[in-house]
Amino acid sequence: MNLETTLEPRLWNVVRDSLEVRKYTTAILDAIHLLTDVIRERSGVEGDGVALIGAAFGGINPKLKVNRLQTESEQNVQRGIEAMLRGLYQAIRNPRSHDAYQDSERDTKALLLFVDYLLRMVDRSGSPFSISALVARVLDPDFVPSDRYASLLVAEIPQKKRLATCKDVFTRRNEANGEKVKYFFSAVLAQLSSDESAELCAFISHELRETNDDNTIRFVLTAFPPSLWPRLDEMARLRIENKLIAAVRGGKYEGYSERCTAGVLGTWATTIIRELTLKDEFWRAVFDKLQSSDPEDRAYALEYFTNWAHLCFEHPPARLVRLVKEGITAGNKKFKQLVDRWRYHDFVERTPEDPWLRPFAAVLKNFTEAPETPSHFRNDSDPIPF
Repeated sequence: MNLETTLEPRLWNVVRDSLEVRKYTTAILDAIHLLTDVIRERSGVEGDGVALIGAAFGGINPKLKVNRLQTESEQNVQRGIEAMLRGLYQAIRNPRSHDAYQDSERDTKALLLFVDYLLRMVDRSGSPFSISALVARVLDPDFVPSDRYASLLVAEIPQKKRLATCKDVFTRRNEANGEKVKYFFSAVLAQLSSDESAELCAFISHELRETNDDNTIRFVLTAFPPSLWPRLDEMARLRIENKLIAAVRGGKYEGYSERCTAGVLGTWATTIIRELTLKDEFWRAVFDKLQSSDPEDRAYALEYFTNWAHLCFEHPPARLVRLVKEGITAGNKKFKQLVDRWRYHDFVERTPEDPWLRPFAAVLKNFTEAPETPSHFRNDSDPIPF
């Protein structure tokens, strides 16, 4: 029998060199090693030997199915293939790995043909996992926005398929609801290895270094946890933050209609506000808006950013203190409401001596609200992050 024409080409390529020099036992072990790699790749399961076979072919819903498992006969075939694979490791591979063996040419040919048969069975086996099907469930309008639902979904992804699934979801971001997808990414990121996380960050960074699409920027800022931002490429971060700051500089908020009329993209900076690389430049732009003589500039800063200042600074910056005191003195209730929001941190009321309250105590005592234009119902045409 000519093994070169009988064996699967990839199997022949693995064993050929050993057979030519009559290293028969080595050829057998090399063949089983190939089979192991194929099972791992198709099932997405790590492990070795009988543990690998049990995880890939065993159980009520095997990861690799050799048939539909609808009849008792089909179930028996599944169990039989699992048993033969287990036996291959227990009776053939393990003894040769631990003890000295001298296999004959005849035994070697028989075993290689057996491995060839099992390899073809593994090739024909079906895996219940499909990246496209899983991604469709992530993008499903009925995706449940909860940590538990996302964790159950991620648990169905074979370990070796998690990174590819993340990339596919990101590629189909225009179909995604960022507020829902963030639960998926939070769950799957916890399962990625450090190398996989680094590769995903590089993948996202590459897009951010090139994109001029506001929707892509919004997706990244919404769908991924803020803790991922510092792990992205610095050039990508600087580029996007510069875009956000430019949007802030041009931002407007129309008080009477309660809508953002310019600088919508800049409002999304709040999702990474504590992770900003250009922190000083960002807050300088916000304070410039707060100091502007244009009421729509001031309203923009007050509506979207100043509420976050106490989370970004241990003490209120001197410029912010001055501007807020001026606003309170002028009778602008928005500035008084701002200090009232600072009064409560993590649902606990600050003491009067807290640095975020003490500077404003005197002007608050003399606060008199100035008249303002009545507001209308809000009717935003662009999405705002809250």
